[in-house]
Amino acid sequence: MAYVPPTNSLRNPFAPEPATVTQEPPSSNLESNYHQQNPVEEAKVKEYTFDLVNKAGKPWAVLSILGNEEYSKTIPAFDEGVPVAGEVRLDLESSDSIHAIILSVKGQLITGINPVTFIDVQTTLWSRSMGDPRKPSSDGSNSKWNEKLKGNYVWPFSVSLPPTITIGNEVYRLPESFSERHTRAQIEYEVSTRYQSVLTKNTTLRLNTVVHYIPFSRPTPSSGLRQLAYSQHTALLGPESDPEGWYNTSSFRTKGKLLSSTQTVEAICKLSLALPLCYTRGTSIPCAIVIECEDPQALELLTAPEAIVLRMRRSVRFHTGEKAAAHFGDIPTKLVWKEELDHSELASWWPAADRALETDSTETIAVNPFQRMLRGEIHLRPDLTTSSAIEYFRIEYSVVLFPFDAPGFESLDSDPLVIQPLSVAAQLYVNSLVLLLRTDSSQSVAFVDTSYYYWS
Repeated sequence: MAYVPPTNSLRNPFAPEPATVTQEPPSSNLESNYHQQNPVEEAKVKEYTFDLVNKAGKPWAVLSILGNEEYSKTIPAFDEGVPVAGEVRLDLESSDSIHAIILSVKGQLITGINPVTFIDVQTTLWSRSMGDPRKPSSDGSNSKWNEKLKGNYVWPFSVSLPPTITIGNEVYRLPESFSERHTRAQIEYEVSTRYQSVLTKNTTLRLNTVVHYIPFSRPTPSSGLRQLAYSQHTALLGPESDPEGWYNTSSFRTKGKLLSSTQTVEAICKLSLALPLCYTRGTSIPCAIVIECEDPQALELLTAPEAIVLRMRRSVRFHTGEKAAAHFGDIPTKLVWKEELDHSELASWWPAADRALETDSTETIAVNPFQRMLRGEIHLRPDLTTSSAIEYFRIEYSVVLFPFDAPGFESLDSDPLVIQPLSVAAQLYVNSLVLLLRTDSSQSVAFVDTSYYYWS
């Protein structure tokens, strides 16, 4: 039976901040104006344009959005705390009876036929009640505009989304955009403009595009000894020397048979993962395992690096609103949750100690001829979607230790040996901690660590 510790809640304890919408004065250089107001490196910002064309194929309505091109070359992307900024432009060759232009930034959970909107921030960029379309006012100081629109018009916008939302009595962080071909559940954000016409109130023209939202998340600080190792670019201390820097599972047993013998052998193992159990995508998960077995041949086979199958697992859980009955013939009352699993990254392993001396470069292991330690790491893809939870949708991660797979050894285990939940973050942890160490002369020696959270 796999060891599965309890998971932690992904709820945010802070109350949601209200969404804000501001309109900025027109600028001849949209990107330059954006840089003056937002702390984003200029090289990362790209202007994405989408349009509606007339019968002659000429754009008459343009939606321009600024996004971080490091995430995508084709879809506008923005981080939490960075506003959705851009402008709406009209180029009308003939008079048009448009009486309102409404901008919307919407987030939807799509698991079935009917999408569920969990956030929708709307603002009217212009309406007739705001007066002159080239100098609109929302305070009612302008006279109502009664003429048709013709010529060129520009309406800049800047929409800030709250980091959290409340659904019922639950507070959730806005989840990251998620869409994969073979997964039924999606998290989709959309920016749209609606052009309402006096003559076509029931057939409002709409220009929309999908955008990518990245929530802010990063690991908490690691142990002081680990941070010191990062700053000095030295090897990380193992679980024995840095107990505060590692999470150790309970000891577990694995059984199997040697192909050269009919006798059943047993090994006792313990898996360790670097703390905290939150890792930034694109980095690595440091890990270690201790294997103890009294059979020398089995110990040799089980401690071969390729015999240890530790993988990253992603679980996407959701329900479509369908209900099932607890018993045949009952009225369906219980929601049916669906789960889609994906096993990707495989850990790489290497011996942690010299087999003759049983000593590591960072620690001394008690001499035990029946015990060996291996160190390893799981490299995380940079495009992993961060952990998230909102109403009836979850993206969760864990590392799974499967039964040993060694030539000459037949495992008698059918289920995973360990399933350890963890979370995936988007940003690196940047630390400026000053760590004080006592020397023999009772003087404090300061080490300043400004490194990123990574496994070197």
